[in-house]
Amino acid sequence: MPRTKEGHFLPIKRFFEEELRLGEDWNSSDYESVDEWIKAINRHGGSVATKLGYFKCLAYFVKKTGVNPDELVKLSKNDLAKKIQDFCDEYAGRGKLNTAHIRMQMLRSFFKYNDIAELKLHPYNWRRSRRPERVPTKEEVYRMADVSVLRDKAIILCAFQSGLRSATVSSLQYGDVKDQFGREIIRIHVTPELKKRVPQASKEDIEYWTFFSKEANEALRLYLEERKRKYGKIGDTEPLFRAEANVPDEVARKHPLSEDALLKVVKGAARKAGIKEWDQVRFHSLRKTFRSVLDAGYVDGGQMAEDDKEYLMGHALPSQKAPYHNANLEVLESRCKKLQWSLSTSASIGEIDIIRAFAKSIGIDPMRIRVEKAREFRRELTAEEEVNAIQMEIKKLVIPPTNLKKENQPRENCNGKPYMSKIITEDELEPYVEEGWEIAKELNNGKFLIKKPNYTMI
Repeated sequence: MPRTKEGHFLPIKRFFEEELRLGEDWNSSDYESVDEWIKAINRHGGSVATKLGYFKCLAYFVKKTGVNPDELVKLSKNDLAKKIQDFCDEYAGRGKLNTAHIRMQMLRSFFKYNDIAELKLHPYNWRRSRRPERVPTKEEVYRMADVSVLRDKAIILCAFQSGLRSATVSSLQYGDVKDQFGREIIRIHVTPELKKRVPQASKEDIEYWTFFSKEANEALRLYLEERKRKYGKIGDTEPLFRAEANVPDEVARKHPLSEDALLKVVKGAARKAGIKEWDQVRFHSLRKTFRSVLDAGYVDGGQMAEDDKEYLMGHALPSQKAPYHNANLEVLESRCKKLQWSLSTSASIGEIDIIRAFAKSIGIDPMRIRVEKAREFRRELTAEEEVNAIQMEIKKLVIPPTNLKKENQPRENCNGKPYMSKIITEDELEPYVEEGWEIAKELNNGKFLIKKPNYTMI
């Protein structure tokens, strides 16, 4: 990594900036051919996102052929057509017909504005090449979060509960949320200004608000607390989700996670969560799970208005309707609170967390049980089925059938469960310990999970 004499890291030039010798603002190049192309792109609007895609494509082509741009435009049409066709055929050979089609059109653009047109190229049947996609259910999303480290769990839940695109998630900074952790849910303002951080962060320059609901808010808080302990104070302009593996601290504090890194997070979590088609899960798939929650309606009955759904998805609304949503943020937030973000089950979320925590405290892996039962049933488990399966494992471990008997008068009605458990504060701990309760796990905010068997040894 290059440094100055003082030891500071120098700004990292992206590979395409070096390959095409681009100026800092991407509006010029040391190559005359690229400079002419940039002028043409600018005449048609020339958004940063458009330039990013075009420049990457040409840079890949230059690197593959080993011929710089100014030399490429001097080749014969036949030689040029063969190089382009071979380059695009590599994508097609990997089943990426749509990518091959797009790359071909981008290269046509470069040569067109350098007075080379009518290249004889064979097109691709890209319309039939759509990759299969696996959209995870809400329960699967929570499973993906459960098997992930704190950072990845926060990424998954924040993306799921906000519907944000990957580039927008990459563009978020700590300063966007730091003053909101006292709130039940966090407000996220998507504006064209985010494109200054990540070029694709605001699609079609649409301005809108969305939210990190309770579960995402808590996961994000825990991740940021761990990050502060590990790396120290977080600056307002640092990425909300920072790179960690093999990245110098000074670089990680400045550069947002790439979309490829976010995709890797989602695919890795889907695989660990036991989703059979994990490789077909994309970051964008979480937006579709988000939409399914919007479509499911409110917890107390009723449906969210279609305009609200489209607004929260970041889709363009008629010009007279968008200002209403931006001006009535409190109303929109109250409607989002009424959606069923948590797992729907006859057991409360608190009870599920208690059972999982208790199982872990006595050496049982809840995730292993979920995966094994899902394979046995040949489908994903409901939350209630998961609870029952964990309870059965606890019973096998805690209650050997030949040497245990039930207490005549248990201290409370536990519905036939083999143990009693409570969550209490530190101030309440001493009398419970004196009565024979044991600490199973120390929780957040000074609380403790305690346990006591419902059975005694003979």
